[in-house]
Amino acid sequence: MSEYHIASYIIRCYGEFVEQTAVAIEAINGTEVHAKDAIGKMIVTVEGNSHRDVANTVEALREIPHVVDIAAVYHEYTNTSFGEENLV
Repeated sequence: MSEYHIASYIIRCYGEFVEQTAVAIEAINGTEVHAKDAIGKMIVTVEGNSHRDVANTVEALREIPHVVDIAAVYHEYTNTSFGEENLV
């Protein structure tokens, strides 16, 4: 049985680097920027196959230049492959 994890975060960066930081975030496998504003706040999701995948991705996000803070908002996982729940 496999796992599927999805977590959301608010990531803050310096406002003048929002676009550059968003591009760097989306270059990391399993990430997506859903919203951003001019002062440097972004809503980002991270997907992975394990808690470790998500944690490793968050550590990679922390290494992006101009990232100031990452705040976890939500994390959910299932013990089956995504889309296979409730199959008969």
